[in-house]
Amino acid sequence: FLLWMFWNAILGWILTYTAKNFEGPVVGVFAAVQAFLVSMILGIWIGDYQIGYSPFNLVRELPENLGLPWTQFEDYLTRFPNFMDGSGLNPLLQNYWMTIHPPTLFLGFASTLIPFSYAIAGLLRKDYTSWISSALKWSVFSVGILGVGILMGGAWAYEALSFGGFWAWDPVENTSLVPWLTMAAGTHLLLIQRNKGGVMPSVLFLLIITFLLVLYSTFLTRSGILGDSSVHAFVDLGLSGQLLIYLLFFTVGSLGLFLARYRGLPKKEQEDRMDSREFWMFIGALVLLISGLQITLSTSYPVFNKLFGPEGLIHIYDENKVLNDPITHYNAIQVPFAIIITLLIGAGQFLSYRQTSTKLFFQRQITTLAATTILTGLSAWALEMWNPMYITLMWTSYYAVIANLEFWIRWGKGRWNFAGAAVAHTGFGLLIAGALVSNANKDIISQNRTFIHEDFPANENLLLSLGDTVEMGKYWATWSGQNEEGYYINYELKFFEEIDGKLQATFNLSPRIQLNERMGNVAEPSTRHTLTKDIYTHVTYADLRTEEERGTEEWKNEFELELKIGDTHFLYGKYQLELDTLVVDAPNAGSELEYAVLGAGLTITTLEDSVYKVMPVYAVQGNQAQHVDAEIKELGLKFCFDRINYDTNKPVIIASEHAEAEVPFILVKAEVFPWINLLWLGSILIAVGTGIAIAQRVKRERK
Repeated sequence: FLLWMFWNAILGWILTYTAKNFEGPVVGVFAAVQAFLVSMILGIWIGDYQIGYSPFNLVRELPENLGLPWTQFEDYLTRFPNFMDGSGLNPLLQNYWMTIHPPTLFLGFASTLIPFSYAIAGLLRKDYTSWISSALKWSVFSVGILGVGILMGGAWAYEALSFGGFWAWDPVENTSLVPWLTMAAGTHLLLIQRNKGGVMPSVLFLLIITFLLVLYSTFLTRSGILGDSSVHAFVDLGLSGQLLIYLLFFTVGSLGLFLARYRGLPKKEQEDRMDSREFWMFIGALVLLISGLQITLSTSYPVFNKLFGPEGLIHIYDENKVLNDPITHYNAIQVPFAIIITLLIGAGQFLSYRQTSTKLFFQRQITTLAATTILTGLSAWALEMWNPMYITLMWTSYYAVIANLEFWIRWGKGRWNFAGAAVAHTGFGLLIAGALVSNANKDIISQNRTFIHEDFPANENLLLSLGDTVEMGKYWATWSGQNEEGYYINYELKFFEEIDGKLQATFNLSPRIQLNERMGNVAEPSTRHTLTKDIYTHVTYADLRTEEERGTEEWKNEFELELKIGDTHFLYGKYQLELDTLVVDAPNAGSELEYAVLGAGLTITTLEDSVYKVMPVYAVQGNQAQHVDAEIKELGLKFCFDRINYDTNKPVIIASEHAEAEVPFILVKAEVFPWINLLWLGSILIAVGTGIAIAQRVKRERK
């Protein structure tokens, strides 16, 4: 809230000098929003109701500590040093991208208030023309800054998180993306309104709904309603009701004013022709709106569960709605939207306002269509990408890039006053192409030959013993050691390539684990960046025990295994254990001195396919039990038939490893992202193009 208030204050101050005739209503809307934000951090009580939650409360003033004896001491921090420090920043957030991502993102959020304020001011004054240029300038700024903020978050996720990618369709990520989609739609309709008119109702609706979606995003994030469905969500600080009032106040007020003025809004005198630029720009804005609506509906499942679920206010369905695989869910729906948008971004450059000759439309882009088709065919062949939907998206993405470059070079003559939209649209096409190619064709090269553990699939994780060199895709990898650096343990991985029949070292990577007792240890990736691909690695398992914790016993690393005949288990990351047989000998069953001997036939297979067979024995007479352990001295393994679990009728085997035979190992996941630099290049071009567009509009206003 403080960051949001800070940017509101800065932007509001700028508006006092630039809003001119609209200063009163525009700054008034800003003041109302700022008042609500200030209320969120008041932290005062009126009767039984708390207004806001102050971030400046002392520890002794927290509700859970009121009245406790230690709070009576003024020097409690000196007496009780454990109160000196808080929990600290989440390890995942301790990254330089997170130093600049939140301020940029919140500047984007705050900037959506400016077009919203102009829209409200226009409705209040029934003036639907004189503020369009000012709102357009700020809407372009909002699209640019909010987009850059979102992309910075993707860069942080790619560099600091271990899920392997830059976008996970997390609910909080989604709620920042949707306002960007609607603001982009509103910006393009503002262009139509300025150049031709006739779309004022749609312009007002999109500018209003964008800011309301920002408020909805705040409600989802800060109310605690998302629960465990997002890693970004905050805990509930008791602000749910206040946030809901904030959202409802501006929703009811702004949409109510819009509906009250709707009949008097200027509308089209005649429908647009289908061969006009404005018609297809409107279709594009509509597609962006529908795309945002789908994302919002799917993201709002936790809200629907609270309202209509088994414990909801109105019980409609019996099981909470949950997205088990959000990435597949969103991709399946959003890819068609991306195809339409990238197609329109390219085709729009060859259309004219009001009317376009069909013959001229196709003549203008013969070169573009040919180049796009050839490039798509070559890319699909080189990448072995044959999915029809993906090939279509690849074609439209390349089309958007080539069409905008051709427009700028051929018709714009490379002039900067034509560059803004063309460069930004080129960047968007590259971003979509990069996202498609890098994700659809990513290659997991860390694949183990044998089963490891149910939590670590062998088709994604590779076991690396200290000093061993193992195959990893087209590379060979060695875990050469580790070193501690502050709160980090760095794992040194050396990669080799076979050149002329010999392994030659090519690069090193150092994925690491951040140690954090309060919040849990966190794996951080290490990535090899090249022009055509990234090789992305992170440690999925490592033994983090200290020497003291490991102890000095002769036999270590005991594993208790409950098996039935035929069960297998991957042991110590390098052996496969199977229970083959269960031998039972009970010569005097039924007598008073009942005696039974049980043997567990075990087969142990090494990674080199060496096979060992042993049979630990469990003998029982009355209440007395004896064990005869089985050892494999060559491997340094011992097996004890400990007991029978009579609840499951399964034997319990305890495996242990000799201290001298213990070889350290780690599990590593490595992925190759081809041509991901297209995505980052596209991100840069979007920012550059938007900056050029803003500069041109400011320059035009000053003339």
